[in-house]
Amino acid sequence: MMEYEFRFVVEGASVDDVAAVEALERGLDAMLFRGGGLDLVEIAAEGADAFDAAMRAAGRIAEQVPGLRPMRLHRDLVGIPEIAERAGTTRQNVHLWMTGQRRHSAAFPFPKPEGTAGRAQVWLWVEVNSWLEHQGMDDGVNRPSRNEIADIDSALNRGFHHQCRPVTESGAWSGSR
Repeated sequence: MMEYEFRFVVEGASVDDVAAVEALERGLDAMLFRGGGLDLVEIAAEGADAFDAAMRAAGRIAEQVPGLRPMRLHRDLVGIPEIAERAGTTRQNVHLWMTGQRRHSAAFPFPKPEGTAGRAQVWLWVEVNSWLEHQGMDDGVNRPSRNEIADIDSALNRGFHHQCRPVTESGAWSGSR
C-alpha cells in the first residue's frame, strides 16, 4: 500500500459548516477549506494505486460528512513563481529549466505547460514535481498522475463511491473501474 495526497473539489458543505470542518479534521485528519472560489478537502489515503486510494478517500469523506460529495480532483496548477517557491529556487532557474537551458535532458524534458492563465503559462504540479524528482528536488509527496486524475474524475462523475459501499471490512474499495 502506498499513501497519496488528494485535494478534492466538494459540494454539500463549506468552511462555514463548523460541524463538517470538525468532523473531517477529527475523523479523517482531512481539511475542508476554500480556495479560488471552490470548497476543497485535502486528505491523505492509502491504496494499491492512486485510483484505489482516491476511491477510499472519497468514500470516507462521504461517510464522515453525509451530504458532502467529492466531485473531482482539484488541478494544482502552478506558474513560474509557485514552481520556484516550491522547489526552493529562483524564478530565473525555473525559466532556464523550462527553456531547456539548464538541467536539460532529452530523455526527461521539463513538462509542457498545461495552458495559460492570462498571459502566464501554468503547469500541473504533479508533472513538474515528477520532473523535479529526476533532479533530486521533489517534495516527496505521492499524487495521482494526469491519467490517474482522469480515471478518478471519471469514476467520481459516474458516482461509483455513491453506488456501492466504498470500502470493505479489509479497507479495500468495493467498486470496479
